[in-house]
Amino acid sequence: MGYIYNCDGFCNAVEIEDRPALTAEFNENWFDDGAAGDRLRQAGFEAGDLVTLCPDCTERLLIHEGDGA
Repeated sequence: MGYIYNCDGFCNAVEIEDRPALTAEFNENWFDDGAAGDRLRQAGFEAGDLVTLCPDCTERLLIHEGDGA
């Protein structure tokens, strides 16, 4: 049985049939305590949600090519 998920990243892909490159869970205190959590809530996320990213979105998130980082 394979792994099927929807990428929560930049591509917002539907039903990727492979393991995600990155999974993370929102820290509930951070999520509930500020503007970032408010924006994420407006985008449909909830505290404690598991976020999954495909390989392309993980690379885009973690490697900031060309931005001086």
